Amino acid sequence: MRTLALLLLTATLGLASCDYVDDPTPPSTDNNGGGGGGGTEEVTRKVLLEDITGHRCPNCPRAARVAQALKDDVYGEDLVLVAIHAGFFSIPFPPLGDGQYDTDHRTVAGNAYNTTYGPQSYPIGLISRKPFNGSILVNDGSWGSAVEDIIGTPSPFKLEVDTIIVNGGTVTTEIDLELQEAVTGDYNLVVYLVEDRVIDWQYDSESSPPDIPNYEHRHILRGNLNGTWGASAIAGGGTAGQSFSFPYTYTVPSNVVNVNNCYLVAWLYDVGTEEVMQVEERKFPQ
Repeated sequence: MRTLALLLLTATLGLASCDYVDDPTPPSTDNNGGGGGGGTEEVTRKVLLEDITGHRCPNCPRAARVAQALKDDVYGEDLVLVAIHAGFFSIPFPPLGDGQYDTDHRTVAGNAYNTTYGPQSYPIGLISRKPFNGSILVNDGSWGSAVEDIIGTPSPFKLEVDTIIVNGGTVTTEIDLELQEAVTGDYNLVVYLVEDRVIDWQYDSESSPPDIPNYEHRHILRGNLNGTWGASAIAGGGTAGQSFSFPYTYTVPSNVVNVNNCYLVAWLYDVGTEEVMQVEERKFPQ
């Protein structure tokens, strides 16, 4: 059924002009069935789509529409979207102070990822940081196929953003991890702070005129709660039923426009391969 929906979506996007996608499925609080099971639950794999983008990138809005349609129309909460502003097209555009393309949406972590993976053109994406057709960098025309390859497959990792408490300028959270079966190797946990629905300038080659002052930017990476590459979650493997909790307190950065539009994205990756093995998201409480 998903494959048919994906084919229909691809055909629709090929005919679409510049229509913007309505509200997406809100960030999930569900985690493949809820409460503990001591390794007995059937957990499936969700996918993290990281869209490396920029406000002066002519074709990036098209890619953003592709990603949003994949989430809205095909995969729902099983697909987690993050827009990483990095690279040449993300640099504030002179003359600074004129109110056009002045905002710097870049982050320390986003710049590091862009340097590490070295895209030569934009837009470009990382699909759970797993190679597709021999490349970890995936063009937006192949995002649907790359996601379809891995989404919904069985996973030993049950990940949950258990609590979020916003108090003034800080956010406190606890991320829970439970192993549904034994695993080997080393795994790190990364926690993103993401802001949705930011109104700002964007260049869009499919719009007329192409300079859009009130473009709605979706899923902007604002910061990492535990560093660019995260922190160790599993060292040397673990056994079925083993559980872990990771508390964090983080100062909300000044580049956040509206804290009510924020959410956390927690993702677990294999240190040896850098592949994202599980991901979860949860919106800030209102």
